[in-house]
Amino acid sequence: MVRLKNIVSGFFSEHKKGVLLWTVIIVSAGMIFRGAIQKPQIDKYESEIASLDKKIAEEKERQTEIDDLREKVNTDEYIERIASEKLGLVKSNAKIFIDISDED
Repeated sequence: MVRLKNIVSGFFSEHKKGVLLWTVIIVSAGMIFRGAIQKPQIDKYESEIASLDKKIAEEKERQTEIDDLREKVNTDEYIERIASEKLGLVKSNAKIFIDISDED
């Protein structure tokens, strides 16, 4: 057993640079190989992130529209417009014009 240790330690002391170089090469190759295997999964996640970023932007825009509408809903002009358009209601002093032409 001592003899084996002497052989191994002698080998490493003589070829320290070569062993270190090959260790670095093997570890680097393993990391590159692992990265290459994971590349499709990384691309998939990046695509999902882009899709979610787009949805977030759309929802922020929608939220802005909702906030704007919330501000308009309580105004008299908006209430009058909805009452006129949706319910057919008019003010008591409003003048109503009816189109009697036959053009459709």
